[in-house]
Amino acid sequence: MKLSYKIGLATSGLMLATGVATTAAAAQASPHQAVAAAATSRPSISSVSFSGYYGYGSPTIPTLTISGSGFGSAAPAGASDNTTGCGTYTANGEVFGSNLYFIDDNYFEAGYSASTGADCIGLTVESWSPTQVVLQFGNAYETYAHWYLDNGDGYAISINGSIFGGTVSGLL
Repeated sequence: MKLSYKIGLATSGLMLATGVATTAAAAQASPHQAVAAAATSRPSISSVSFSGYYGYGSPTIPTLTISGSGFGSAAPAGASDNTTGCGTYTANGEVFGSNLYFIDDNYFEAGYSASTGADCIGLTVESWSPTQVVLQFGNAYETYAHWYLDNGDGYAISINGSIFGGTVSGLL
């Protein structure tokens, strides 16, 4: 499935789910309670910062720091991504279904999995709090074609249904 199609599906599903949740909550609660229920049903991502090195052959894997609210106290459940359709890796992180994933333009995707398979690059959760998530890519990062970040790449990240996107910057 093309990445742009997945982003479109995720965005459509997010809008639909938000509308359904708001409508259902409004039918069963006061207006104040309905707004509070809709506001707390999914996290809010306010910014993503990148640190480390860009491009192929970089000395370290970049770190992503996601700031916002409502992330919860623990990462969603993940599954090992050491054995993939692209090969077997060690320390390749985990995949999280549609609960946590990263997309770099049309170059690569990390952390997503479905019944048909998983991304070749997993995500490693370095830390997780209700307001900040710190991630790195698994060891399959930078092992094929353009599976690495460059400043100027477009990206999208999703945490438990909240989607945020922008342009990669800040890498050395």
